[in-house]
Amino acid sequence: MLEEPASFKLVDLFAGKDEIFIGRSPENDICLKHPAVSRIHASLHQKSDGSLLVKDLGSTHGVTINGKHVDGEAVWNPQTTLNLGPQSLWLDNGNVITVTRRGSLNLEAKDLTVLVPDRKKPILDHVSFTFKPGQFVCVLGPSGAGKTTLVRCMQGHQITSGGSLLFGGHPILSNPTILNGLVGYAPQKMSLHETLTVRQVVWFAAKLRLPSDTSPAEIETHVDAALKSMGIDFLAGQRVSSISGGELKRVELASELVVDPSILLVDEATSSLDPASEARVMDVLANTAKQGKLVLCVTHHLDNIYKADTIIILADGKVVYHGPPGGACAHFGVEHLADAFVRLEDEGAEKWARLDSQSPVETVPSVRKLPPKRSITARFWETMRQAGILTKREFAATLSDRRYLFLAMLMPALFALILIGCHWNVDFSSSILITRDLNGDEKTSFKFFWPVLHDAAKSDGLDEESLNFKTQLGFLLGKKPAMRKSLASEDLNQIIQGAIEGTKTIFPDKIIKNPLTTFKYLSVQVMGISFMGMLLGLTLMVRDGAIFPREKAAGLSPLAYLASKMTIIILATGFQTIIFDGILESLFHVRQLVNGLELTPTEYRVTLVQMMLVHWFAALGCACLGMFLGALTFKPDRAIILLGAMMLPQLTLGTAMSLAATPIPRTVAYFISPTYWGLRASQISPMENGMVALPTYMRIFGDSFIQSVPLALAGMTAQIILYLFLAWWMLRFRRPESA
Repeated sequence: MLEEPASFKLVDLFAGKDEIFIGRSPENDICLKHPAVSRIHASLHQKSDGSLLVKDLGSTHGVTINGKHVDGEAVWNPQTTLNLGPQSLWLDNGNVITVTRRGSLNLEAKDLTVLVPDRKKPILDHVSFTFKPGQFVCVLGPSGAGKTTLVRCMQGHQITSGGSLLFGGHPILSNPTILNGLVGYAPQKMSLHETLTVRQVVWFAAKLRLPSDTSPAEIETHVDAALKSMGIDFLAGQRVSSISGGELKRVELASELVVDPSILLVDEATSSLDPASEARVMDVLANTAKQGKLVLCVTHHLDNIYKADTIIILADGKVVYHGPPGGACAHFGVEHLADAFVRLEDEGAEKWARLDSQSPVETVPSVRKLPPKRSITARFWETMRQAGILTKREFAATLSDRRYLFLAMLMPALFALILIGCHWNVDFSSSILITRDLNGDEKTSFKFFWPVLHDAAKSDGLDEESLNFKTQLGFLLGKKPAMRKSLASEDLNQIIQGAIEGTKTIFPDKIIKNPLTTFKYLSVQVMGISFMGMLLGLTLMVRDGAIFPREKAAGLSPLAYLASKMTIIILATGFQTIIFDGILESLFHVRQLVNGLELTPTEYRVTLVQMMLVHWFAALGCACLGMFLGALTFKPDRAIILLGAMMLPQLTLGTAMSLAATPIPRTVAYFISPTYWGLRASQISPMENGMVALPTYMRIFGDSFIQSVPLALAGMTAQIILYLFLAWWMLRFRRPESA
């Protein structure tokens, strides 16, 4: 059972000193033995007028006075509550400080009502109850009864239409920060890293949620205690993926209990479990309640509910039974409790509803206060701390997954082999004739002579005696029928006329290596590295689809979550780029030795070092796009659809198809296509006087553009920032999961 409240007189605390300290360490003047309290959490300074000044000493979970965060220092007035994690200090008018654990207070609902505009009946209708510490409560009811909404209310996530929900007399719905550090939640869907060991899962949960000054020895002690309390200490070294469903649920419970919450909410603890595992999990929950915690379990299984101290049955949003498990059958007049649900379905909930208060409920949505924010500096360091812990967890989860590591190495190697195989016999040095526009003198000459030549070719040329030049020319052309047919062609006439008017380029200029062959190869290369990047970012987000919402509800910063993912992505994309480009470069030299074919022309591409840097940034940009797509859904089936949908614009805008040569597609590519910048930076187009010195059909980026690797890197950096911001925005407003 919980200890009785302790009291301290100010005159004794400040005897011979101006400042006293509060924290977890025994050396403090007021020692609060709870893992969520920092070692030296806060200090109290008594001013000359007798008033108390509270100072937050860089604690992890902060200090609040009546729900308002203390940034730096604040005056603590009598008749107010000072909260440090789950501990409360009350200062009365007699200068006595009373320490209580906030978790020792009752959870009380009175006429709790939730209405939805599109639904005729309330989701919750005048729900009232009182739950005490040390109780094991089972919430039962058919589908749609309001169990999910009730749990969301207990977490402080649900907007209500009337009634109240109090914890120790304080309203939860208008100020959900009251529950900070006090509630543990285990959702129905398993949310564990399967590649970690059982001990690692619980250890990282403790490291993430306990104060930053918790020593390694203390963390190990809390982890050992949590594992032992769940009866899974013998599984500590096993991988999560190798244990049974019942053991998985106990691992999840241990990761919540490691921070010693006062309320434990469990959704469908025994779903899909065999009878033996179900019984063990219910025994564990009952024993957890005996340790002084309020344990509330939503369940559909009736075999083991007798292990609960009390049950509450909901139907149509109403409480139809609230009492000991043994009294439920008599209440409904049935022999088996399952038959009670049949009666509820046949007769309706109104007959059995318990309305403890018949007073009308004012259907006005509860006003939720914005969560109090700590100083920017405190939030920054807490975010950095969380990011560091999550990064270590990502490394541990990734390095322990050998199959994932193998595929991560295989993919760039396989893509490189496919690409070199498709280009094994391609001659990148093949020549092509380049034409130019006619100059002024040439246009004048063609304008004068071409009509005569064309008309002569069209004439029959039969009058040999005529001295007319056109006739004589036609006669001579008659001796060469093939030439005459060509010169008389209207297609050739249109081409020549276009050259004279300056709309067509036909005059031979020079012979060069065909750049399109190289450009097409470079575009496929960029597409391969971009696809790997996008797939990597999407995979890292989707695999945590059930984990992030639960951890966000426990105080995880979305920015810290993204930072940890970004650390892995930076290293992984760099690793894949080295493998991909390294294999291609090596095999092109092998190709040269075997086939005698030249390497890709250096006049049309950047150096290998520049190429690898560009490819790395393109992969990073697409990986961040993949993270944004993952933040949109977190569901694998939808993620695959989004992957295909977003690869299409990368394919059309970032390849040698010249679709980004026109203004509108080019503008779109600036903002959404890392492959566009990747190809633009990796290729080199011949330039003269700021214009592309290639025929129009070879100008994949238009007539003129700035050819610069630093500019392309800046463009991809801007896209990385954009996609990270969008991913953070989606994560920030993502609703935490509930039952």
